[in-house]
Amino acid sequence: MLVKLPKPLHGWRQFAGEVGVIVLGVLLALSAEQLVQAGRDRNEAEKARAALRSELGNDDLPQAYARLAMSSCLAAQLTQLDHAITEPIDRLQFLQMARAYQPPIRTWDSEAWKAVTATGALSNNGSQEIIDWSSPYVWVAKLDGSATAESQALTDLISIRPSLGQLSDAEIDRVIVSLQRLRKIGRTMFRQSWFITDGARKAGVSLSEEQRRAVLASLHPTWGKCIETPKLPATDLNAQAVPLLADPF
Repeated sequence: MLVKLPKPLHGWRQFAGEVGVIVLGVLLALSAEQLVQAGRDRNEAEKARAALRSELGNDDLPQAYARLAMSSCLAAQLTQLDHAITEPIDRLQFLQMARAYQPPIRTWDSEAWKAVTATGALSNNGSQEIIDWSSPYVWVAKLDGSATAESQALTDLISIRPSLGQLSDAEIDRVIVSLQRLRKIGRTMFRQSWFITDGARKAGVSLSEEQRRAVLASLHPTWGKCIETPKLPATDLNAQAVPLLADPF
């Protein structure tokens, strides 16, 4: 049985032309939509980069630079505390010295990075950019953990009964352990601060000379002449060997 197709009202040629116009219109609409979406993606990616640069450059990096600059001060104070317990020492006198050891309490922020990884704002730009930005933020997380450990060790250091008399042998043993922990944490945070600074530089974020001077100026009233201008050798974060740093601890 033969089935006859209905003949278009104005002929097949005109019908094909009309279909072609419709298809072309759809393709143009899709292309326009893709262009608009690509523009939105570029805009969101640039906003993400700006947020990362701001978070690192105005928050985490100045803190890391400050930690590097004051590391010699902190190491010297720990050495004084080490020497203080080698001889019989009054409990209240030692507490006064211990309470003077006050590394700055900092929060190490990564909210912009969390937002970027959650939204995938940089996912259309290839994996290398994500890798570059992830390098400094690995150390942000580590520094945050080290800061928590340091706070706990500081609490242990001054958990001595504030009464008259000399430190007992048991108290001295606890103090020695706390001082060893603080020295180890100080060394760790020194190295982590260096790595985050170098990682951020490779992601295109560095402190300006004005920012560096401002950080050092803010430290001098509290820490005095022991503040040192950090000297940061460049390295390859992908290398297996860890560079030798002038570790003050």
